[in-house]
Amino acid sequence: MSNHGDSSSVIEKSSNEVVQLEEESQLYRQYPIRFFGLTMIGLLNIASSLSWLSVAPVPQQTADFFGGTSFTVINWFSNVFMLSFLIFGPVASIVYDRMSIKLGIAIGAALQLVGSWLRFFSVFVNNPGGRLGLAIVGQIVCAIGQPFILAAATPYAALWFAADGRASATTVGGLTNAVGMAIASLTAPAFVVEESDTKWNFLFIACLTTAVAIPAFFIPRKPKTPPSYSASDNTRHLPFWTSMRMLFTNYHFIIIWFTFGVMCGLFSTVSSLLAQILLPYGISEDDAGYAAVALIIAGIVGAVASGTFIDKTGKHVWILKTFVPVVGFMYLALLFVVKEDNYVPIVVICAIMGFFTFSLLPVALELSVECSYPVSESISSPLLWFCSQILAFVFTISMDALRDPNGSPPDNMRRALIMATGFSMPMMVLVMFYNSKNKRLESEQAAAGNKNRDANPDAA
Repeated sequence: MSNHGDSSSVIEKSSNEVVQLEEESQLYRQYPIRFFGLTMIGLLNIASSLSWLSVAPVPQQTADFFGGTSFTVINWFSNVFMLSFLIFGPVASIVYDRMSIKLGIAIGAALQLVGSWLRFFSVFVNNPGGRLGLAIVGQIVCAIGQPFILAAATPYAALWFAADGRASATTVGGLTNAVGMAIASLTAPAFVVEESDTKWNFLFIACLTTAVAIPAFFIPRKPKTPPSYSASDNTRHLPFWTSMRMLFTNYHFIIIWFTFGVMCGLFSTVSSLLAQILLPYGISEDDAGYAAVALIIAGIVGAVASGTFIDKTGKHVWILKTFVPVVGFMYLALLFVVKEDNYVPIVVICAIMGFFTFSLLPVALELSVECSYPVSESISSPLLWFCSQILAFVFTISMDALRDPNGSPPDNMRRALIMATGFSMPMMVLVMFYNSKNKRLESEQAAAGNKNRDANPDAA
């Protein structure tokens, strides 16, 4: 009888251990539906970029369409996107952190949808001033929506993806933003041959935005089971201002924040002004568009390659300290190659610059989280986009002011390229001071080790 009792006790104990191990094996889980949300974030970023660069690739035709206004006014179609981050970047962070990522994405999608159609309806206004006013209103509405979309990829990746896929998922935000820039650089010159054709470009953007905005409302709010330890760590819900204080007293975060802001801000500015940089040297808007595409397509390749590389190796810092100097020297090279009858070298430099700049996107976004853990990704990574957009606004205004109407050739932007070089080169020195540990990865590895020890208490 005693043996039977002991046997039952052993069986019960073994059964309990099996159940415990099964529960532990189900502690973290990834769901296939995560790719639907990631795809929608990518498509919304493409639509947002099309709105951002709705007129930048065809400045002359657009200026004529709005009654012969100046390039400075046309540049405000891009500037409002950058300026919107000053107010709505922090709002997006709060929505992500305190409400839900889904709500933030839905707000961004709705604003992009409404703004794109307001911009299109401006073509029915006969008065040039009124037409410009309604188009700018639509552009502002789209711009308010952009922070909710552009900064979504990193917190979404942290919520839905495990460590071995987070960097690749994070890449989607910057990558698809670049895809949209490339599409805009090709489609705008294709649609807008004459000033009256501007309406077809606006209609194309409104229809595409509608097609991608509606499905975005069906993104799931969050997974039933978290994909990783960091996603399940309830102690990370810090007060917003506590998180801000922790970030801006962390010099490693400040290095990443400012370097990303300068590099990404310069890239956004040069991309949007590339046609105006090249036009004075006899390069057509179509050829300027091809140079922008080379810049962006090479960047897409670089972002995919670096995102995959850091997922597999974890060598974020090596890429940071190697690639930032290369980008600085590419701005210096661009300063010297932009001249008449030198189109091929311009395209080559643009492609190299794009490759190395976009390779830094997933690296910087991931490092901003790694060095500031346990601050939420919903706060740390949007701050990088906030910095880049504000600096892009400053750079765009400054580079436009540095246009030389009396130079040789007239309206050249050589002084603007000198400014870009002057901002990018010092970043290679700044990043050398970054030496933070990957705190989030280390916490997950420690949690995995503790879990294994708990599952095998008799292990030596």
